[in-house]
Amino acid sequence: MTKRLLEDVYTTLQTANLAANESQFCEQWLAKSACYMRTLRFTDTEPSAEALATLGSKLGYYANELARRDDATSKHWAAALTELRGQTQSALEAKVRERWKRVCNA
Repeated sequence: MTKRLLEDVYTTLQTANLAANESQFCEQWLAKSACYMRTLRFTDTEPSAEALATLGSKLGYYANELARRDDATSKHWAAALTELRGQTQSALEAKVRERWKRVCNA
């Protein structure tokens, strides 16, 4: 589920010209290695809580920056990034809850 969210965020950022390619997305938006997304696909694993937290923070920061501008295009992308930030924060919350429930029930 969260892997699909990362792909959606990447596609949106690429469309908005905020990420040139997947490697740049991994390094600059997730603070991970350039091959992070490929690794997730290859190993069929979900992104880390750290990657989701970093992404959510950065989406929020740039949404706020774009919202300060007066043009319609910036407002559009600010709204899109805000929506993605909300989805990212929800995915992070679910991931963390799953982890503490697993640890507390062990």
